[in-house]
Amino acid sequence: MCKKWIIGLILGLLSCTNLLAQNSDAILGRWMNEKKETIIEIYEENDMYHGRVVWLKDSLDVFGDKLRDVLNSNTKLRSRKVLGTKMLDGFVWDGATTWRKGQIYFYHSGNLYNGKITMSSTGQLKLQGYYSFFFFLGKTQTWTRPNKSIYRD
Repeated sequence: MCKKWIIGLILGLLSCTNLLAQNSDAILGRWMNEKKETIIEIYEENDMYHGRVVWLKDSLDVFGDKLRDVLNSNTKLRSRKVLGTKMLDGFVWDGATTWRKGQIYFYHSGNLYNGKITMSSTGQLKLQGYYSFFFFLGKTQTWTRPNKSIYRD
């Protein structure tokens, strides 16, 4: 009797876990950052998830030229345009709830962070960036799906 109850409990918990699990492609598409100044398109390539900048609220610098990646630590990349820059790189789906082992490039500072992505129950992305293995010193941003009226394809 006790064995049947334990087996039933385990099967019940496993089925609940499956209901809570995300689809690995749930993060695909366009996402707007918290400040509503950048839209990133997340795509899948070779079983990894990446994201590139596809829209900027202020895409021009003070001289009217396209915004450049002037703070990049790689001096050869400082002349590239921010629009089209890969911001998310190499995220891997863990099979349950999180995309891990990726890197986040923040063009405002030129810094590269380790990161992980989760999706909230309300359909928002929780993007956590941190230096090296210091995940407790990280920062989390919440990204939302943008309204299509904001950008043009």
